[in-house]
Amino acid sequence: MDATRKIRNCLYMDITLTHSIGRHVLNLVAHTRRAPWLICAILSVSFCAVAAPEDKPPFYKVTWHGQQAFLLGSIHVGKADFYPMATQIEQAFAKSTALVIEADIEKADTVSLLAQYGSASAKLQEQAQLATSNYCQQMQPLCAAIKPLAPWLQAAQISMVRFANLGYSAQQGVDVTFSAKRQSKALLELESVAFQFELISSFKDKTQLQMLDEAINATDAEMTGLIQAWRTGNEAELAAIMAQQAGDEDELLSKLLWQRNHTMSEKMLVMMQQQSDQQLFFVIGAGHLVGQQNIPDLLRQQGAQVQACWKYSCI
Repeated sequence: MDATRKIRNCLYMDITLTHSIGRHVLNLVAHTRRAPWLICAILSVSFCAVAAPEDKPPFYKVTWHGQQAFLLGSIHVGKADFYPMATQIEQAFAKSTALVIEADIEKADTVSLLAQYGSASAKLQEQAQLATSNYCQQMQPLCAAIKPLAPWLQAAQISMVRFANLGYSAQQGVDVTFSAKRQSKALLELESVAFQFELISSFKDKTQLQMLDEAINATDAEMTGLIQAWRTGNEAELAAIMAQQAGDEDELLSKLLWQRNHTMSEKMLVMMQQQSDQQLFFVIGAGHLVGQQNIPDLLRQQGAQVQACWKYSCI
């Protein structure tokens, strides 16, 4: 598989980190009023509110030392017709007492994080400007707003705007939606926004420029196709994309997926043990639940029982 295809698959399979961070920065942009048109582009998309109980995103029950938890594979963009989700997902969430997501934006000092991790060297900014020159001819307001940012952040912003144009909103992403309706449930995090900023900002210049190229040049069909596979529960298709990358120890696969899968699976079991009085409901990016070194397999390797809820009902 060529490098371009690998970048594309990482970014859209782990729909997780880049779009999540894109949402964080959108919040900052809204706060500072640097680009109000961008927020309008995200929020002005209209949606048809149709329930989606037939959707089957990756969903598991995890049993560890007598404790049970639920694990939902998510994406960080969505539509109103994603909800309510299938009955057993909604029932599992209703009986849970704590929601665990990858990162809680409410805990983050996004302004400080952007100042610390969001800039780039003059040389890298020049390379990013060259890479976006054609795209920016049609998107001048957006490009003017994101020009000072590092390429990885520019990629996140462009990606979010493109998803908005396709009818998807970060405000209706799975983690945001479940966080908003948790009511009295505790909200816990496996990582943090600070960790995510630090991680992606550490990518090599070449990797960041590839991310930017993919945000611009990935086709609409590629962007929506993986979302459709997620909605229909086509884990074979999702896993096939990851399997094609077997043996590729590149920076994106290693840092964005595999290292985090090991860390998150270990922390999940620690949290289940420490929060023994809580019924935990984990919401983690779907890209972490399929392919090599995926979280369900890593949990099993550590002795947990992991039940695929679409094969055997978990409720």
